[in-house]
Amino acid sequence: MREFLERAQAAVGDDGRLVPGSMASWDVFPFETAGLRVRSLEEYAVPEPDRTRTPESCGTCRALVTDDLLLHTGERLGVVRPSGCNLVFVANVVSRSHESLDDLDDEGHAEMGRLIGRTYRAMKSLEGVGNVHVNKWENGGGHLSVTLLARPEGVLQLRGSNLTVWADMLPATPREELDARAELVRAALAR
Repeated sequence: MREFLERAQAAVGDDGRLVPGSMASWDVFPFETAGLRVRSLEEYAVPEPDRTRTPESCGTCRALVTDDLLLHTGERLGVVRPSGCNLVFVANVVSRSHESLDDLDDEGHAEMGRLIGRTYRAMKSLEGVGNVHVNKWENGGGHLSVTLLARPEGVLQLRGSNLTVWADMLPATPREELDARAELVRAALAR
């Protein structure tokens, strides 16, 4: 797909950068556009560097064996939460072994769909949740993780695909709040 990068490079302005896209005009965009600069495009990198972690260095593998972070285990998948977050609640539907989405068969995909739906419902039922966003990035670490992020009710600026950008800038949610919500999600998933 070298053509993709070449097409993008041909669209840069005099300063060698792309202009901010239409997202910069969205009312949920987290930054003022005055002075905003897009980073320069990087060089084409094929083959891509291996970013796979070993199970010993994988945070998801560690979460799966940490009682307070483990919310549910199924046949092949589980639900974990990060030790902290800056939103109402965050959970991850993950493979129980160190494998990626590419490694799941049809039965694994069906289990994943059901578990995403159940986790979504459990999180959406939490008091103060306006919506739950579902994302899968899996940036080469080697462990399947579908992230569910609970957006606080009434905080409309956090809607949409910039939720994770906002979350990175928000203050940490108190641990005791996250622990209480984790118990509610754990109970809902046990039903």
